[in-house]
Amino acid sequence: MQHLPAPVGGPGRRVVHHESCWIPTGEPDFTLDQALRELARPGSEACTACEARHLPRS
Repeated sequence: MQHLPAPVGGPGRRVVHHESCWIPTGEPDFTLDQALRELARPGSEACTACEARHLPRS
């Protein structure tokens, strides 16, 4: 997961990456269940570069 700064007066964003993503995050790895829970939270989104948006949904 990657934490992105919030615009002035706005909420921050969290981007979930696949483990093979080329974008370094420096964050600990999630299990699939943890990643799916994070994607369900407001302010979280899947990385479009690494196809994390295609994680299997339960």
